Amino acid sequence: MMVVTCSLKGSPGSSTLAVALGAGWPEPTRPIVVEADPGGGDVGARLRLPNSPSLVSLAAATRGNADADLLARHAHVLANGLRIVPAPSDPAQSRASIAALAASQFSPLRTLGSSVIIDVGRANPDPTMLGLLSFADALVVVARPHDDSLAHVAARRAQLQTWSHRLGLVLVGKGYPPARVTEALGLPVLAGIPEDAKGAQALWHQRGFDSAVSRHAETLAKQLWHTGQQDVSLQRSAR
Repeated sequence: MMVVTCSLKGSPGSSTLAVALGAGWPEPTRPIVVEADPGGGDVGARLRLPNSPSLVSLAAATRGNADADLLARHAHVLANGLRIVPAPSDPAQSRASIAALAASQFSPLRTLGSSVIIDVGRANPDPTMLGLLSFADALVVVARPHDDSLAHVAARRAQLQTWSHRLGLVLVGKGYPPARVTEALGLPVLAGIPEDAKGAQALWHQRGFDSAVSRHAETLAKQLWHTGQQDVSLQRSAR
């Protein structure tokens, strides 16, 4: 299963959600979190990871390679078992790597036996990004439940609905209640996550204590995974 997280404006916490989803994923095998932000990556610096492997090395190895284990080989394994492929900080390198992955005949983002969570940062409709989004089983748009943030979601709702057949919002922090947002925008709210700076910091520093962000992300991860399993069952029964 492939889940893509993104935002439309500001920094509501798309990368933090992607990592939290990975940490709370219900499968016995931890998913691989891929940072594919065309604006350049932050994950490597936050986690103090070496420059390689990365999205750059993955994109280079993808050319003409159909190896199902390719993605795993270009991921860093964290202390908690989560595997992460960071994007380079340089936007030009990041965009070139994303373009190569999106255009590849053999997509390493579709791995056998492992779920993939891709954080694309601030989503935009350029052909490179659309090529990446087209692989997604679920697109999670992270926003704050405030007028300014939701205005951008409303303005791009029709566009968002063309990107994925399964689209949902995650609201971070206090503001409008989920039911009101759904009524106003016509988009499902998958979860509301409280502002939890301490919990987010603990997540990035891999400190294993209970926090609001980890609890809510784990619940959302289970929801996404079970929905994905239902889709697979429906596809099999339709054959």
